[in-house]
Formats: sequence, structure tokens, C-alpha cells
Amino acid sequence: MKDRMKSLIYLCAGLAVAAVLSMPAGAQKQGPTIKKCQDATGKWHYGDNAAAACAQSKITVINQRGVVKREIGPPPTADEIEQRSQKEAERAQAKEQARRDELLLGTYAHEADITYIRDRKVSQVEAIIKASADTLTPLRATLARLEAQAAAEEKSSKTVSEQTAKAIEQTRAQIGKHEAMIVQRRQEQAAIKAQAERDLRRYREIKSQAIAAPAGPTPPSAR
Repeated sequence: MKDRMKSLIYLCAGLAVAAVLSMPAGAQKQGPTIKKCQDATGKWHYGDNAAAACAQSKITVINQRGVVKREIGPPPTADEIEQRSQKEAERAQAKEQARRDELLLGTYAHEADITYIRDRKVSQVEAIIKASADTLTPLRATLARLEAQAAAEEKSSKTVSEQTAKAIEQTRAQIGKHEAMIVQRRQEQAAIKAQAERDLRRYREIKSQAIAAPAGPTPPSAR
């Protein structure tokens, strides 16, 4: 009987040692911890369910002696999340603006370069517009001739030939294509001018800020 009791004691001791050894190193030294928090009504909660009871409150983790081991801050409120998102957006915007400013200063050595590039681009687009306009003149003359021919055919035979009708359709399509291209190119010119105006305004702002920036301390040798 005594041998059996000894075996049980050794077995329990062995299980206890194994349980301790299986615990994390920090837990072996600190022992079990307890969570506590205070909910919105002011009521205190303790135990592992404290996090669920105080979903919007700060959680304090203490050991069995009541010593605070760590604190878990409350989740951010909707206003805090919005403010954080706004600040992140502002930082991203400032970073993008800095990148654009660097590109602007790297592209143009003087503000006159901006207007020069603008005028050159506008002139290039204008050449394309002129080519389409020059093409439109004979196309419209051709359409007028074909429409007159169709009217004559209809007057004489009460119908317009398939060849004439098809030629009219094709000519009108070509005229529409060139007219649409001219409208598109005019919009492109307006965009070029607007972008150049923004670049010029920002270029002047950057240069003004650089001039207005206070100079650094005067070197001792220059005093």
C-alpha cells in the first residue's frame, strides 16, 4: 500500500514539474496574470472575460500580487479613426506635392521655360488641327456635290442609287471624324494651357518661398 502511495506521489510531482516546464519562461517567473478593466458604467471586471466586458475600455494586466505587468489601450473611437485617416491623407498629399515640386524644378530652369514649352505644345496641336481643317474643306465640297447628285437622281428616277447613297454615308463619316478630332485637339490645347498656368503659379510660389526662407547662421569666419 505504501509503495502504491509513493508511486502516486511521484507521479503527481512529475506531472507538476512537467506542467511548469511546459509554461513559457515569462509565465514560470511571473505566475498567472489577471485582466481587469472598468466598463462604461464604472463597474470593474476581472478575469479572462475582462476584454469582452470592456471592449471599449483600457485593460490592465496584473499578476497575483496586484503588480501591473502591462496595459492594453482602448480601441480608437470613430473620431480618432477619422482624424488618423485625415492625417494620413494629408501626409500622402504633402509627399505627392513634394514629388511634383521636385519634378517641376528639375524640368524647368526658369519660369520662361514653362511658357516656351506650353507654346510649342500648343503649336504642335494647332498643326494637327489645321491638317484636319484642310481635309474638311474638300470633303464638304464632295458632300455637297454628292447630295446634289442624289437630289437629281431622286428627281429623275424617284430613287437614289446605292453607289451615291454609300458615297454620301462614307463622306459624312469622314467629315464627322475630322470634326470630332478638331474638338478633341481644342480640348487638349486648353488642358495644356491650364497645366502650364498651374505649373507657372506653383513655380513662382516655390521660388518666393525659397527667397523668403530665413538665412542660416553666419559662419564665424564671415563675421
